[in-house]
Amino acid sequence: MFKHVALLNRNISPSVRISLCDSLGTSLLANRQKTDWNRSLLRSVRFYSSSNGDSKEATAPTAQERANRIIYHVKAGSRLLLSSWLIIIAAGATLVTSYLVATEIFSPSGETSTFNRVVNMIEKDENCLRLLGYSDSEIEQGGIRLKAYGGMSPDLWTRNIPVQATKFSGKDQKEHMIMRFFVESNKTVGVVNLEAIEENFINQELVYVTIDVKGHNRHYLIGGPHLSYAQKNLNPFSSEGFLGVKWGSKKN
Repeated sequence: MFKHVALLNRNISPSVRISLCDSLGTSLLANRQKTDWNRSLLRSVRFYSSSNGDSKEATAPTAQERANRIIYHVKAGSRLLLSSWLIIIAAGATLVTSYLVATEIFSPSGETSTFNRVVNMIEKDENCLRLLGYSDSEIEQGGIRLKAYGGMSPDLWTRNIPVQATKFSGKDQKEHMIMRFFVESNKTVGVVNLEAIEENFINQELVYVTIDVKGHNRHYLIGGPHLSYAQKNLNPFSSEGFLGVKWGSKKN
């Protein structure tokens, strides 16, 4: 190219020569700028690719990191399993508690329901109220409320003992319940004894209900003066002998 420029310099005028040199210089400058731009672009591409490789090498997990991840997942699984078992145990305890509360309070055959039912019977029975010291005029007025509790505490500062009952399964494959508690008026105290048979979850049969007040004969609200199922089977001095054994000589 410079050879052609030299030949042109001999044959052209100075003004044309100057214009040609200007155009040639402009072209050379543009080519140089383009070359510099290409080089900078290549450098940036190389730098990007090298930095990419470095990042891949930096993010590759090591053996220790993999072990830590495994330990983390094992701990998370253990916590989840423990939480699940705690939830299951809490749910089971809640169900059992709810069943016991429902059986005791809401079931007609529960101890609390039986106790409340018998106390209401006594408060409505005129003979029981007379035994407890109420006059006919007081009975006619109505609204008599008795104090009922399981037993008397020897300590005056201690509350009365709650009602307790004894349950057992009889030969008839039914559940029997024996209960004893006290009813108190503002004049005297009576002792109530009862036996109930649970026919099913919602049905209960009272075998007998008695009330004893000091100085008076026993009064039967339900049943009569005969041995109950429990007395026949648990009385050590029954007709079968003492503790089920007949003592003494045999009679021919």
